[in-house]
Amino acid sequence: MPAAPFSPPSSLPSRQLYLPPLRNAFIVGVARSGSSILGELIAAHPQVDYLFEVHQIWEVGGAGINASHRLTAEHATPQVAKAIQTWFAERQTPDRLLLEKNPRNVLRIPYLRAIFPEARIIHLVRDGRDAACSMVPGCGGEKWLHLKPPSWNTFFSEYSGAVRCAHAWQEAAEIALADLASVFHLLLRYESLLTQPEKILGQFLDFLELESSAETSAFLSRLQDDTVGSYQAREQAFWFRDDHKVRMGRYKENLTMGELAEINSFLAPTLTKLGYPIQ
Repeated sequence: MPAAPFSPPSSLPSRQLYLPPLRNAFIVGVARSGSSILGELIAAHPQVDYLFEVHQIWEVGGAGINASHRLTAEHATPQVAKAIQTWFAERQTPDRLLLEKNPRNVLRIPYLRAIFPEARIIHLVRDGRDAACSMVPGCGGEKWLHLKPPSWNTFFSEYSGAVRCAHAWQEAAEIALADLASVFHLLLRYESLLTQPEKILGQFLDFLELESSAETSAFLSRLQDDTVGSYQAREQAFWFRDDHKVRMGRYKENLTMGELAEINSFLAPTLTKLGYPIQ
């Protein structure tokens, strides 16, 4: 059952004594899954304040195993939780939804939930083969700039290119699916965002208890599968490579037959779990 809508008390004690519950939501998803464009879509709503990947405050909890971004509830000590809650409270506007999107948090659901148990979580998924191709500029070469799952060092030393990125996608996706299995959340597909934007709009408006708005409806025109002349989410142009004509199924343009066969062989269980066909 959805959490009750946030209703702030008429007066609040000093913040040193009391931190009010926050009416907030978080978009999570493996890197290059479309979370930036979804974040901008929701942020177009006049009752939403939007934060983009505020890494510095989340990472006061320290690094996870193998210097990864995997954090659990144990990392959310009282001191860490208070620091993060206070940071968000200082940016909270009364009667508005505070939304943040952060791919790294797909590896930190227990940590996020320990700090903000009342928060709404939107999990955006994308075909792992397409996501892997899109991740190559960030972690397929000499540097690792995207989210780091626990086995990232092994992947970095043993694989390269899209194969390495597909391994990273799979580990992060499986961690998220396990962590969210018993958590109230909204699961959205990147592909549906492109092909059924009105339906996705209605789903997240209902989930976030927001009324329909002309601003979000107008934003839908920016969503398209074709890459030629397409809108690029803010902060994401750096990762774009003009090596594919479409976003859905781009792996068919980007992967060699050998790469596709190798990636399909180990991604099959996760892709099947998420409803993506193995081709």
